[in-house]
Amino acid sequence: MDHIDDQLPRSRAAIAQLERALQRLENVVAKSHHGDLFLEQELRAAKADYARLDETSRAVEERLDVAINRLRSVLED
Repeated sequence: MDHIDDQLPRSRAAIAQLERALQRLENVVAKSHHGDLFLEQELRAAKADYARLDETSRAVEERLDVAINRLRSVLED
């Protein structure tokens, strides 16, 4: 029984060390999940910006085409 009693403090210390390691791991996982959510939001925002820029680019392209065609028409006359 003395042998078991001698091992109890070491066992308790080992368990405490494992619990601290588990807590650190949980913190890393939580931060990683938070980072993933942040990146997901940034990606959505970037896609929305791209869609708006694409729409604006198409509108500008159409207006330029109209202006170029009008200039050609005037120059041909």
